[in-house]
Amino acid sequence: MGRADNPAPHVMELVAMSGSQVTLYSIDNQLAQELTYAERIIWKKRAYELGLPMHFDQQIERVERRGNKLLAYFRNLATGMTSEKAADQVIVEHGTKPADRLYHSLRHVASNAGVTDLDALLAVKEQPLTLNLQGAFELHRVGDAVASRNVHSAILDAMRLCRAL
Repeated sequence: MGRADNPAPHVMELVAMSGSQVTLYSIDNQLAQELTYAERIIWKKRAYELGLPMHFDQQIERVERRGNKLLAYFRNLATGMTSEKAADQVIVEHGTKPADRLYHSLRHVASNAGVTDLDALLAVKEQPLTLNLQGAFELHRVGDAVASRNVHSAILDAMRLCRAL
């Protein structure tokens, strides 16, 4: 199992299968929260099969070197309590950079300068902004051009933009 929309559980599995001890900490309240229910269950089952301890609602605060180990500090988002974990290695999955090079190369010639009115988008209303009347098209970012998002997010944003026309 390995896809672009689930890097943390995939790395978790690969590192555990290499023979290293793995402990998963997540800021979310469950494993792979951004995935569909069916995908989350597959990863959750795999983590249990590998015997991996999992800690949720944990925000990493900092990592410091202590001798030949790394000491990671966490804060529980629900209780505010802090904890620490000594490790040889700390792997942080923090999403991906937007794939927005094409968007930025077209912004200056778009009628809306690439600006999306988010209130109108969420209300499925026509985009009100027209800054450059000479522009031949409107330009909006969806999916991975915005952030690390799955295809369903891109389809939903595109549907909202097109449906409002």
